[in-house]
Amino acid sequence: MCKGPGSREKILSCARDLFYIVGYQTTSVDDILRISGVAKSNFYYHFRTKDDLAIAVLELQMAEFERTAVQALADGVTDPRERLEAFCAAIIRAQAEIHRMGGCPFGNFAAALSIHEGDASAERFRAVLCGVFDQIQCRLEACLQAGIESGVFRSDVPTEELAATVLGAIEGLLLMTRTQRCTTPLARGLPALQLMLRVG
Repeated sequence: MCKGPGSREKILSCARDLFYIVGYQTTSVDDILRISGVAKSNFYYHFRTKDDLAIAVLELQMAEFERTAVQALADGVTDPRERLEAFCAAIIRAQAEIHRMGGCPFGNFAAALSIHEGDASAERFRAVLCGVFDQIQCRLEACLQAGIESGVFRSDVPTEELAATVLGAIEGLLLMTRTQRCTTPLARGLPALQLMLRVG
């Protein structure tokens, strides 16, 4: 007999959906318990606070993004143009099949953070999210550098700045996807972005 998901997995799955669809601030622990069917004692056995749960959710989402999209950038055997194309295709596919045109889970979370100084919770999340974006940007930078060295990507902009700009453009397209509730902004914008990176 197959073993079903444990209480921790149920909490994570439910919290992930609620944080993404409803928002972290709007979602209460009671909402998560009611929908997941997990007892409060089990919640606090696995997670000391709601913030701890949110960090675990972000780590889960990053691990999934690593498997579905970011790994494509690190494929040292494949042509850099094809690696970037696979990365972009994975983003479109994830929005259509997993995220329901809801935009970037990391960008959405970042946009909802308090900007008041001294908010320890917001600063903790900001540090985690900066780490997530830094990791993605580093993978983009390595792919772009490989493309520059092989003569397929433009070399007139420093690689670090180019990778930061590409990541920013993708985040903007994901925001438009969330706003328009369709993948059209990604389907149009990502090929144009790739074209602008190419030589000739």
